[in-house]
Amino acid sequence: MSLINRENLNYFTTVEQFFLSLKDSGLALSASDYQLIGQWEERGVPVEWVCRAIEVGFSRLEQQNQGRRRISLTHLQAVVEEEIQIETRKQ
Repeated sequence: MSLINRENLNYFTTVEQFFLSLKDSGLALSASDYQLIGQWEERGVPVEWVCRAIEVGFSRLEQQNQGRRRISLTHLQAVVEEEIQIETRKQ
């Protein structure tokens, strides 16, 4: 039995696949990463905002010359929250 509700699968899958494609390694996220995605979805954060924020986070890491291999979604949480605030103010 999966801990992810079928109704949420598209949101989870979209964020997971987007993150893993940028990370260019791994097959799945950690339990804490899935929990974080669930929190964003429960708050009603559009998946587009989350993916854009993840991309911003990776861009910042590249500018700092930090590797992609050991990063998790929880490492990018602060960047995602910043982007959520920016997008919310635009509304």
